[in-house]
Amino acid sequence: MLSRGEELEAMKRIDFCQYVASRGFVLDRKKSSRASIVMRHSNGDKLIVGRTPNGQYIYFNAKGNDSGSIIDFVQTRDRVSLGEVRKILRPWLNGSTIPINELPPLPIKLQPSEHDAAQVLANWMKAKPLWKTHPYLEYERQIPREILTSPLLRDRIRIDDRKNAVFPHFNQSGLCGFELKNRGFTGFSPGGIKGLACTRPQPDDQQMIICETAIDMLSYAAVKGLDGKRLFSTAGQISPSQAECLKTAVSKMPEDVMIVLALDNDKGGYELAEKIAEVLADCHRPIMTDFPSLHGGDWNDVLRNPTSSQFCASVSP
Repeated sequence: MLSRGEELEAMKRIDFCQYVASRGFVLDRKKSSRASIVMRHSNGDKLIVGRTPNGQYIYFNAKGNDSGSIIDFVQTRDRVSLGEVRKILRPWLNGSTIPINELPPLPIKLQPSEHDAAQVLANWMKAKPLWKTHPYLEYERQIPREILTSPLLRDRIRIDDRKNAVFPHFNQSGLCGFELKNRGFTGFSPGGIKGLACTRPQPDDQQMIICETAIDMLSYAAVKGLDGKRLFSTAGQISPSQAECLKTAVSKMPEDVMIVLALDNDKGGYELAEKIAEVLADCHRPIMTDFPSLHGGDWNDVLRNPTSSQFCASVSP
């Protein structure tokens, strides 16, 4: 017999997506992933659902003010006491018969996440797609508009309500965070974790370009072109989970791909190059380093000062 507290904790592990499906919410397959699921209602509500490492479901209403656990959802929608919530949810516990017609299984199994996947997705969905340009990127960083609006970068740059440029990061489960950049400001999404920012893949890509930041990624594309290149940003030094993301990315490239480490010409860039080369050594692909020749320079320096900052390269087998 569960105590009152134990029962409430168990209720937070009820499949929230199935529960809200029983109340008229429908899965938005295109916006969902294994890390976060979007459920929509005809009344306009849009729930973004995540799952914590201990298996409890959490949600955020992108069109309203409510958030929390399934208990918060029932209390908010039904305006009932905690005792009434327990009565409503008790049939959903321990495989009990659900008091509605049997629901079809959802096509996505929500995986527990160590980061706040629901909040990350909610913030990403609030940001507006970049349609034409971003003043900071085009006029200060001098990234050409044709790069910013390239089909290979479609929806890979957004603008948040503070006018920051937003660059999404992905891991094996989907969207996991995003880089933030604006004049005098560099950040990463609250509640997110670093994966890889990247251009859209093409089947004939022959080079995997790895940069330190999204600005460097765009700058390299402006200097060297986008054709045949799949570009990535690590947002700085890599974590063990990012190392696995890089291995996965290599496995999805053609077998004859050339890996190009287009990193900063400084101590941090050298260290990152060594680390990535070590991580990808078992992938048995040629690895080439491509540093700006100006010590301390990055690829945006090359873009903005092409005569003073060329590049130097070396290849390892």
